[in-house]
Amino acid sequence: MRIAKTNREISEPPSNATTDDSNVGNSNDSSAVSTGIVNNGVVNNGIVSKSNGSGPSRGKGVSRRQAYAMWGLGMAGYVFAITCRSSFAASGIVAAQHFGVSSAALSSFVYLQLLVYAAMQIPAGILLDSYGAKRLIGAGCLLMSVGQCLVALSPSIPFAVLGRAFVGGGDALVFISVIRLVAAWFPLRQLPLMNQLTGQVGGVGQLISLYPFAWLLHLAGWERAFLLVAAIGVVIAIGVIMGVHDTPQWRSGSRARKRGSFAAGWRNLLGALKSPATWCGFWIHSATWFPSNMLNQLWGVPFLITVEHFSPGRASSYLAVGMVLNVVWAIVLGRLAGIHPLYGRAVMVYISVGSQILLWTLILLIPGPHNAILLGLLIVALASGGPCANIALDFARDGNTINSIGSATGFANTGGFISSAIVLLGVGALLDMQGASDPSAYTSHAMRVATLIQYPVWAIGLIGFSITLPAALRKIRQRFVTLHEV
Repeated sequence: MRIAKTNREISEPPSNATTDDSNVGNSNDSSAVSTGIVNNGVVNNGIVSKSNGSGPSRGKGVSRRQAYAMWGLGMAGYVFAITCRSSFAASGIVAAQHFGVSSAALSSFVYLQLLVYAAMQIPAGILLDSYGAKRLIGAGCLLMSVGQCLVALSPSIPFAVLGRAFVGGGDALVFISVIRLVAAWFPLRQLPLMNQLTGQVGGVGQLISLYPFAWLLHLAGWERAFLLVAAIGVVIAIGVIMGVHDTPQWRSGSRARKRGSFAAGWRNLLGALKSPATWCGFWIHSATWFPSNMLNQLWGVPFLITVEHFSPGRASSYLAVGMVLNVVWAIVLGRLAGIHPLYGRAVMVYISVGSQILLWTLILLIPGPHNAILLGLLIVALASGGPCANIALDFARDGNTINSIGSATGFANTGGFISSAIVLLGVGALLDMQGASDPSAYTSHAMRVATLIQYPVWAIGLIGFSITLPAALRKIRQRFVTLHEV
């Protein structure tokens, strides 16, 4: 028997293994290992996989074409989710004029949406275990379509805010469901790459909101633009329901994993919350991602127009460069995290957050507009935040037993959305406090002061990460050693 040597081999179980949740993931790691599945030799998170560490997780006889077809259908739902999530980024000023609201009120649209997303992450994980990826992706697309219809037809602000809440709820169901599809249909050795690609290809939705949707909004008007997006969501939902299968064994009706109850799901959550790695992942996610999210979700275009004197088209292009850099960073950081799974991950988090703080500080201290070099360095640093936030999921996964991993990753994934919601609302509130409650009143000084809200959020995230990191590393190292010994 060859014992797994790498973090990837240890932490990624083959998803077509059949497990009994009553026997897997007991209170200590050694019991989790002893009750794992044996499949030719290498321990993987309490499950033993093929001796080469790269045995397929998809079912026997499943072609690569089938696997990519399932992923492609799921990704259609995720791209739609990102488009809906970021549609206010391209329409922020238009939205303020359409509804006649202040900056703080405009922030509340996205603020509520992100809070709903964060609050739904853990329930979504339990629903996923109960009903499967296909149903959740389809339901998520339909919920987002309802939300976009409410935004399009809303006679008043409360209905529009409710619409964004529907968008947040539907959005919360999609990403983790696509990740589950990836685990079910692709070989074990491809899972890290496919997970990174899932997150980054979803960024196409932001490009859609910045270009085609912004063009459609200008050409067809508010109501027709949002209604068309809603109609596309219905079409995608139908395609997912008709074409997606949760596992390669769908013809026989077998399931890759025994469905758990809501009570079991909450017990798993409590177990995950006892692990310092779960909390470490939460703080990583909360500290790394929100600056780029603030720009892409709402305040990027107004900031660039006001402070840097960009045209709307140039501002959208600048943000689009960040989407491309996200993919580059995802490949680089994914490779480095695989080579250096413990301290290397921590160093990457500190470098990413430190560079973002440094460059934002220079932007705020030096009067704008700024030169191309400084702005280029800023977007490079900000683009590292999203891929670096995925390290949070690595900590949550590697520091928990099998049946707690879903709850742990769901909880860790809420960190960035909570911090993003705080910053998005804070920018709007600080603009209002300076009398810049209307886009026509935005000034370079007011915008730069408003973005100071990022610094206390960075401080809290870094302090939480630094406090929980030593215990998290001990937990992960202990888990690795236990698995190696077995």
